[in-house]
Amino acid sequence: MPKYYPISKLVGDRILYYRKIQGASLLDVSIVIGISEQQQSRYERGINRISLDRLAQYVSYFSVDFNDLLYINRNQIIH
Repeated sequence: MPKYYPISKLVGDRILYYRKIQGASLLDVSIVIGISEQQQSRYERGINRISLDRLAQYVSYFSVDFNDLLYINRNQIIH
C-alpha cells in the first residue's frame, strides 16, 4: 500500500502550490482552516484524504474555484 493516496496527493500538490504563491505558511493556513499544522502537511502530502467540505474551505481561503484544486489530467492518475 502506498504511503499516500494518489488522487489526494494531486489535490494536495495544488493546495501546496496555492499556499506557496500566496506566501502563506503551514501555520497561516492551518489556523484559518481550523486544523493542526500536522494535518495541513498530511493533506498536502496526500497522506490523509480531504473531504469536500474541507476542500470548500480551501477554495474560500485561496479565492479559487473547485476546478483549480480538482483538475487532474487522466494521465496523472496512478493505478
